[in-house]
Amino acid sequence: MRSFFEEYSRVIGLLLLVFVIIIVFSTPSMILARTITTIDTELSYASDDATPVRTKMDFGNNEHLQKFPEQLGNWTAYEYNTTGLAERLNADVMLMRAYSHPKYYQPVFFLIMQSNNRSSFHPPIVCYPALGYTIKEEGIAEVPVHNVSWAAGFWRSEEYEREHGLVFNETIAAKKLIVTKESKEEGKVTERRVVLYFYVKETFASNTVTMVRISALASRNGSYDGILNRTKEFMGDTVPYLFEVQKEDPILLTLFSSGSATGKVAIVMLFLVPLAFIFYPSISNRLKKR
Repeated sequence: MRSFFEEYSRVIGLLLLVFVIIIVFSTPSMILARTITTIDTELSYASDDATPVRTKMDFGNNEHLQKFPEQLGNWTAYEYNTTGLAERLNADVMLMRAYSHPKYYQPVFFLIMQSNNRSSFHPPIVCYPALGYTIKEEGIAEVPVHNVSWAAGFWRSEEYEREHGLVFNETIAAKKLIVTKESKEEGKVTERRVVLYFYVKETFASNTVTMVRISALASRNGSYDGILNRTKEFMGDTVPYLFEVQKEDPILLTLFSSGSATGKVAIVMLFLVPLAFIFYPSISNRLKKR
């Protein structure tokens, strides 16, 4: 009479094999449910525009933020004293600079801020009206990021991109606002701004808010497309200094590409265990016949 183990070893082995295949072709976050940082246009929920990233800068460290480059291509920065502004916006950490370009008359204004109190944080859609602006338009802008380093190791290595003359051209989504300020006496537009911003989010439960914002003055009337394109261009230039694309390989590929013999042995052992269960009855019968 066959034992229970001999009777069902193949079924057990097949179930184990399916389990192993699921594990090795999953990503670490699928198994461990680890937090992935995203940049997103919405603060209170995850939108369809969210992009998973790894941060290159510590947004909670003022000294680290100050190391952000003051020269970005032909853009040159001069810094503002943000003490009073930080208090008004309830920001714990802030970097605010104006970047000028020899080709353009108007600078672009660059702001990174972090607040450890979500409830007291003033997002742009609240802040600008509080400062006397009227929101004329609100939408989403697609910001191109051309720098290869942004996506190094995502689809191809940076060396491969350089050797083959390829340029990575991907976009991120930013919230777009067009705001104006009018004179109280005549009701004429005295100022118009183009504003692009996004949030850096680690987990929904976190009370910390990080925002990256680019803004620039536009002509008071007519088209603002030129200024919008300029702010999109500048934001795209800043992204590779702040983030890199978050890519998760399946566990199988990660272990095999690590170069470690231990990882390769672990993969082999994971597959050998269910195979041993599957072929145990055949092996056992052969041994008995001898």
